[in-house]
Amino acid sequence: MNRSSKLVLVFVVVLVGGATRSASASDCDLSRPEWLMCEDFEGADAGWGDWFAASPFVECKGCSDGSNDPDRITLSDASDHVYDGRFGLHMPALAGSEHQGAELIFRTCDGDARPGCSLTGYETLYLRARVRLAPDHEYVHHFLSIGGTQPDRYWEAYGNAGCRPDGTRHVGATVDFNRDRELFFYTYFPEMRCDSGGYCSGDYAQSICDGCAERGMPCAGELECCWGNVFHPDPARVLPRGEWVCLEMMMHLNSPGSNDGEMTVWLDDNLVHTVGGMRWREIGDLQLNRANLSHYIARSDADRPNAISFDDVIVSTARIGCDLSSGPEPDGGVDADIPGRPDASPDADVDEPENPEDADIPVNQDSSVPNSDADETVDSPGGTRGGCTVSAPTPLSGPLRRIVYRHAG
Repeated sequence: MNRSSKLVLVFVVVLVGGATRSASASDCDLSRPEWLMCEDFEGADAGWGDWFAASPFVECKGCSDGSNDPDRITLSDASDHVYDGRFGLHMPALAGSEHQGAELIFRTCDGDARPGCSLTGYETLYLRARVRLAPDHEYVHHFLSIGGTQPDRYWEAYGNAGCRPDGTRHVGATVDFNRDRELFFYTYFPEMRCDSGGYCSGDYAQSICDGCAERGMPCAGELECCWGNVFHPDPARVLPRGEWVCLEMMMHLNSPGSNDGEMTVWLDDNLVHTVGGMRWREIGDLQLNRANLSHYIARSDADRPNAISFDDVIVSTARIGCDLSSGPEPDGGVDADIPGRPDASPDADVDEPENPEDADIPVNQDSSVPNSDADETVDSPGGTRGGCTVSAPTPLSGPLRRIVYRHAG
């Protein structure tokens, strides 16, 4: 469908169990003023290039020169790849792409929707989508996310892996899942826990800190390597395979300098996890203006396909929900009083890498995007394309929080 002039920072991913809906129905047949965009992939008859040009997305990871790599990302009318209507989005991660995943990125451009645009910012965004994991799905590196930069600093969303944020450059929260398909949050923030010593020492750590310093986030006090902190729900919630579900996430920014930010995720309209007390930013100009429909798998991350399908993707400034005929249940979000809401204390489990190569977290391999290979990538000792940490980190007690995705599980 055509780009919407409305900028809604809610990314809705719907993973709904049960059979596919009527071929004539689509969530995007509805229209709500708080929606910034809704994409149902029904323009696929025009071919990838024309569809993408008319879509609300501004970047594609898995595309080159205006064409998609069908081994990574494609518009499909196969029944298992469509929730409603005629078409859905399918990311097959086939061997021809070395089993790489793909990603579509929505930015709230002020004017023409294009990479590098000036951005309209929001304090709160929601992302919801219909999602179906293949019955044999085993692995993803990174999944759905919401984030942002200052309005005239589009490209500062990239090149931040390994660095402690300073609260002025970028913000973001990701809903991920592990090999047991247990959902969790993954996020960077100024008070995050980072690694120091062991693998994070010597030339390797220095190269990370040098890269961070180039981006205005120098290491302070000691060399450190910062990877996203993780927040798991208790009890764990598992993302089903082989069926459609509705997945929705929300990110609400903190008041500058205060610990009152929040992130929440729902599965089929049931609250999975909410984390309050977050402090992502120090200035009001740092706002939300990005939503990523991502199923990121890097080269060599997997030795077999891990396929996924999406449909009816919505970004909004208010709660979306799964049953749009009746609206969402009042069970969470920035205005809800959720008993027992946890504060921003990352999980205590630490997955130490067997070697520094295991710490690589590549994200963007589309050469058409400036500095794309720097985003979420830190090479093994001897070189770096990523960066490291920030000035004046706030030390926290307890074990370091870091997540490492290993090839073996």
